[in-house]
Amino acid sequence: MSEIHWNNPSVMWLSILIIPYLIIRFRKSKNQLVPYSPLQFQKTGKTRWYLSKFKYLWEVLLLFFLLLGFAGPHKLAHKKLIQEEGQDIALVLDVSASMQAKDFPPNRLEVLKKMSSEFIKKSSGSRIGVYIFAQDTFTQTPLTNNHSILLELIESISFEIIDHSQSGGTAIGDALLSATDGLLKVRIPKRGQAIILITDGENSFGVDPILAARYVESKQIRLYIIGLAGDDPITVYVNGSPFITSTGESLVTSLEDSQLKEIAKAAGGKYYRAKNVETFTMIFNELQQLEKAPLEIKTLSNKIYYTSYIALLLFALFFIWLVWEGFIFRRPMR
Repeated sequence: MSEIHWNNPSVMWLSILIIPYLIIRFRKSKNQLVPYSPLQFQKTGKTRWYLSKFKYLWEVLLLFFLLLGFAGPHKLAHKKLIQEEGQDIALVLDVSASMQAKDFPPNRLEVLKKMSSEFIKKSSGSRIGVYIFAQDTFTQTPLTNNHSILLELIESISFEIIDHSQSGGTAIGDALLSATDGLLKVRIPKRGQAIILITDGENSFGVDPILAARYVESKQIRLYIIGLAGDDPITVYVNGSPFITSTGESLVTSLEDSQLKEIAKAAGGKYYRAKNVETFTMIFNELQQLEKAPLEIKTLSNKIYYTSYIALLLFALFFIWLVWEGFIFRRPMR
């Protein structure tokens, strides 16, 4: 049985006054006459005496429960939140126009989404943040362990999510810096952190990705890069038409393996050439070697009050008392 707690326990000391109140009422009733009851409701003297005493006991109940309500009885409900052990991971996803290439059917972006979703499903206990980038980097969500929300956000990614006429291009270095800063803001001691970058490797804007990779390494964050593109150059089509660049030419894309390998090396990380969704399985196995630490364990306490029940009981008692007072003791003669 749960232990009862009180907001104002001292209020219950006033219940002692109920005893002298009851004594006074009993004594006073000896000389009290009730001349207004009609004949059809009149009782014998002895019966009315007992009824009047019962009414006083009813008043005592009203006073007692009124004091009880002011005392604020409640019980405490405790809920302990324990997070599974895991790592902090930033998914950095390339959504530039070149990711519409169809060398990975139906296109690179859809395969990227599938790979990311499969990874999230396997990463129980880990906090994951999602960053998307082209020329600019956008935080899709900071680190969270709500994997249902993560899966919904991944599914919502599309070519139209950014304005490619304003944010066209690929800024890998900027994306790495944004993800690193996001991880550092919520770093927990002894909890491993990693960045997983998925791109077709054609850096064209922003900070030098090699310098950004060195910064990642200096913060003791692991970097894993997945190159997502076929072996041969391919023209990018969007909605059935070739994608035209700012120079007026059709966009032709191919994987820059060499640059991605250099970026991974500069960060002391690893590079993988994506062949299929199973590429993520290898990375997942690598991540198991990182340090794991649980998130802070929190105990939430919630007060469950009995006041509403007492109020309902008081209302019922008071209503019955009013009916009793008017019907039996105060009804005038006709």
